[in-house]
Amino acid sequence: MYDARPLDHYPSGSHRIEARDAWVWIRHKGAWRKGAIHCWYVHGDTWMAWMQHEDPTPDVPWSAWGLYLYDGVTIRRRHTPAAIARVEVPAGPDGPDRITARLRDTGYTVEPRHHLAGGDRTLLIG
Repeated sequence: MYDARPLDHYPSGSHRIEARDAWVWIRHKGAWRKGAIHCWYVHGDTWMAWMQHEDPTPDVPWSAWGLYLYDGVTIRRRHTPAAIARVEVPAGPDGPDRITARLRDTGYTVEPRHHLAGGDRTLLIG
């Protein structure tokens, strides 16, 4: 297992998004540590987390801060089970497949579900 990839700064033109469900685990210096995301920076398909996390040195009582590339593997939600959300997948020639692939890349499970009232629904499971 590899560590979360630190970044020096976010690219110019990135959009800042306030974090929701900020409590996470981060893989840092060979171990999982508690962390909290302060905000996200988004540039194209790249998501970056500005966050604080436990310092690996046991004698340091304060948190370390850093900007990390989000990949869904080295930064994960701390609370489980994750909430189930309904996702409307856009119609189009490659819309559903592309959205499903992107969600799976970020660590979600995507499953089709047949609704009793008719029609298919797509479930996003964290």
